[in-house]
Amino acid sequence: MVCDELISKMRDELLSQAVSAMHEQIEKKHLALEGNVVTTSEEGGEKERDAFLLGQIAKEHNNIERQFAMYMEHASIDKEAMAHAEELQKFLLELRQIVMLSDYAKECEGWLSDAEKELRGSDPAAILAKTMKAGERRREVLDYALKSRKFSNDGVFSVSEKRLMQDALERA
Repeated sequence: MVCDELISKMRDELLSQAVSAMHEQIEKKHLALEGNVVTTSEEGGEKERDAFLLGQIAKEHNNIERQFAMYMEHASIDKEAMAHAEELQKFLLELRQIVMLSDYAKECEGWLSDAEKELRGSDPAAILAKTMKAGERRREVLDYALKSRKFSNDGVFSVSEKRLMQDALERA
């Protein structure tokens, strides 16, 4: 149960951060949502729309990177384009952050499933360590959650939870 709770907290916070960063880019008019997502309820509609948009961003991320590289080649020739390139670089960093957070949240889904299969274990750190070995990305996710200033500022994990997570990293 402890592992489920920790992984769920990580997943929820990662998704929250990804959605927040995405909304910030929408407000800055760097991203736009066109069309409507069919939903069954107003509250569920916003979550479904956010999930859909995150999926689209992840899907189109490589195309955006390619277009940005082509623009940068052109910008080295054009002075006006060079001025705009700095803003585009900031957007690209934000886009990469959104994709990374979304990917980390997806990794937590599989991790949660694996942790739920470890019902016999009574040591949460051992369960986390064991299930972390199923994918190197999980180690990266846990390390990020421990070192992230945003996680810390939001008080996502208690001191004992952080110790448990650190113990799991050392065991893995």
